[in-house]
Amino acid sequence: MSENNDNGILKKIRKKVHTAIKILNEEGICVFIHKLIIIFRNHVFKTSEYDIWIKQNEKEKTNNEKLQYSPLISVVVPVYNVSKKQLKDCIESVLNQSYDNFQLCLADDCSTMDEVREVLESYSDNPKIDIKYREKNGHISRCTNTAIEMAKGEFIAFMDCDDVLCDNALYEMAKKLNEDDYDFIYSDEDKIDEDGKKRHMPHFKQEWCPDTLMSNMYTCHFGMYRAGMVRELGGLRAGYEGAQDYDFTLRFTEKTDKIGHIPKILYHWRERKESTAINPGAKPYILEAARKSKEDALKRRGLKGSLELIDGIYQYRVKYDVVNNPLVSVIIPTKDNFEVFKRCIDSFLEKTDYKNVEFIVVDNGSSEENKVKYSEFCKSKDISYNYEKMEFNFSKMCNIGAKKARGEYYLLLNDDIEIIESQWLERMLGQAQLDHTGAVGAKLYYPDTKEIQHDGIILIKHGPVHCLAGESDDNIYYFGRNRLDYNYSAVTAACLLVSARKYKEVGGFNEELAVAYNDVDFCLKLIEKGYYNIIRNDAILYHHESISRGNDIEDSNKFERLMNEQKKLYDLHPEYKYSDPCYSPNLTQVKSDFSYNLKEY
Repeated sequence: MSENNDNGILKKIRKKVHTAIKILNEEGICVFIHKLIIIFRNHVFKTSEYDIWIKQNEKEKTNNEKLQYSPLISVVVPVYNVSKKQLKDCIESVLNQSYDNFQLCLADDCSTMDEVREVLESYSDNPKIDIKYREKNGHISRCTNTAIEMAKGEFIAFMDCDDVLCDNALYEMAKKLNEDDYDFIYSDEDKIDEDGKKRHMPHFKQEWCPDTLMSNMYTCHFGMYRAGMVRELGGLRAGYEGAQDYDFTLRFTEKTDKIGHIPKILYHWRERKESTAINPGAKPYILEAARKSKEDALKRRGLKGSLELIDGIYQYRVKYDVVNNPLVSVIIPTKDNFEVFKRCIDSFLEKTDYKNVEFIVVDNGSSEENKVKYSEFCKSKDISYNYEKMEFNFSKMCNIGAKKARGEYYLLLNDDIEIIESQWLERMLGQAQLDHTGAVGAKLYYPDTKEIQHDGIILIKHGPVHCLAGESDDNIYYFGRNRLDYNYSAVTAACLLVSARKYKEVGGFNEELAVAYNDVDFCLKLIEKGYYNIIRNDAILYHHESISRGNDIEDSNKFERLMNEQKKLYDLHPEYKYSDPCYSPNLTQVKSDFSYNLKEY
């Protein structure tokens, strides 16, 4: 037994040493030392990275600056069988707000714990608090609606009876309203333990992203809604308990696009053993309510699709039906890369279920020998082969292909892509057919692995980078980023699907960006036209990365060229320099792993 234990310890030590060497080799000495410091803090001082982030970012949480517009905000709280301490913590967190123009509406849903009424009655004389005791238990939706009936405010904010507001929460909401005429504002949040002493698991969210919301209730806490619209919708719907706020937010955001986000932690969500904050599977009816909410949203929006349960993440994915079997034009730039190109085409034809496609190959100057191979192969497959000898310009090659395309949709595809599963294209196409969708991207693996090469592009301090590059897809990352379908500011043109109309609307690819960042520029142009780009995490392909490009470009100073093209990108889109609406400024600006943005870097 002792020998087995020793062997187990040795294996763990070897694994840790191997990990340390890998970090040192791949990420450099600075990252290696930083991670050693974090480990030391975690184990010696019991300080987490999030504790460090809090100290660096929340030194001055309150602000009493006078606001020009200070609307009455009604905080509505359904109350049921909550401990005395947690209920008092909730109420006091509202009463202690730095913003004074609020009303607290408490509705008790026939609690059976005597201490609940004791706590509520102790606040009955407070002029800022209205309390209603329901005569019959109606569950959370009806109870919340009772609280809404008491609301006098221009805006209604939702809160659970065991959670806690940061003392600047309402001030930040009102301050945001002074920036624009919003109907709905949400903030970042984190979790607290039952005692309320330990904060962890912060959710640093995107700006408004409709497909991310259709994937999961990411706006969650702290949410504030225009009261008139809340009443127009009839408040929360009974029968959706457990996902009642999700159902409500889906319905609300169908009525307005005046939606704002505050990238600050304004809400602490209490973890209790029976709560979904700590265990999403604690209440199975929640999953069923979320399913109903999504099915109803599809019907209201006139969309057809099916729902698929995602393993291990307690969420349903929407797979949109393809309507009218449109022609997809597959545009493939290539040169002197015949065997890799052949694998791409063969795997596409063999494994892709969706068949209404045409292939348009754009060759920018293969050797005569390879030109013959391409020509004969394309002729045998009824593929349009277009040869034009010129300096490599990915954007120009895509535009040449688009001019020759007949399809309603363009699929830009690198010749070093390999298809590995059958439904990838119809999943992307169903998404691309939505009116609000811009570019649709796929999740790309390094060949013969589950190691992520691309899962969306984020715009950080060092420029655009591929999300989760080098990470194993066996793990689930930041709030399901590699499982759920998230909106991103950009996706790679190694595999990018877009409608022909939208491609032409933004003028196609910018030929001044010949090699790098042309796909980012294209995606940002789509955003500027009001569209949303998205990664479908259920469309997975192999990417034999940069095989063709590496052979094609003979550049003595690739780094200088890269920096020049990055400068061009930000000259064209200055508002996106160091700013990404689909990626929180509270997350790291030097890596792509969704760790926290710590000033030590």
